[in-house]
Amino acid sequence: MVRIRTATAADAPAIATLHSQSWRIAYKGILTDQYLEQELDDDRQNDWERRFSEPMPNQTVIVAEDEQNNLRGFSCAYTRFDPEAGTLVENLHAHPTHKNAGIGRMLLSHIAQWSLAQYPNDLIHLWVVTENTQAIGFYKRTGARQDMSALWDAPGGIMVPELRFTWYQPQQLIRTAA
Repeated sequence: MVRIRTATAADAPAIATLHSQSWRIAYKGILTDQYLEQELDDDRQNDWERRFSEPMPNQTVIVAEDEQNNLRGFSCAYTRFDPEAGTLVENLHAHPTHKNAGIGRMLLSHIAQWSLAQYPNDLIHLWVVTENTQAIGFYKRTGARQDMSALWDAPGGIMVPELRFTWYQPQQLIRTAA
């Protein structure tokens, strides 16, 4: 049984650790080895400490945890981030050992409910590295459409192609992801 709850500052170290684990797998061969091996952990720890100590007013962070309170996934989102594309899902990560267990869908469903409760007409979007085909497949299966491309000025000083995926019917995302 997995439950979703709002994250607190006490969750920052575990979120940062999972974030690092996820990036090491998803971005191997995309981001530099030096960044992934030597800088990633400190970068993610600092980022999550900042997000909790200086939260943006439109930010939410949620976690998925099991019965023993072990972190199984997390998501961070910002309402009204983009005037046209609405809420930004900045992060959506399931623990590597719990992929394909429905955690990502549960997190997306909660983010969509949170977003629509505040802004019922807003869309929901995220950016994904072009080479992250597993994530892209997941987003497509939940109803997202690719509608933009860009270059990410990624850590380690490299430019990485990325795609924007948007849910044009976030209410459907709630049903699809639930």
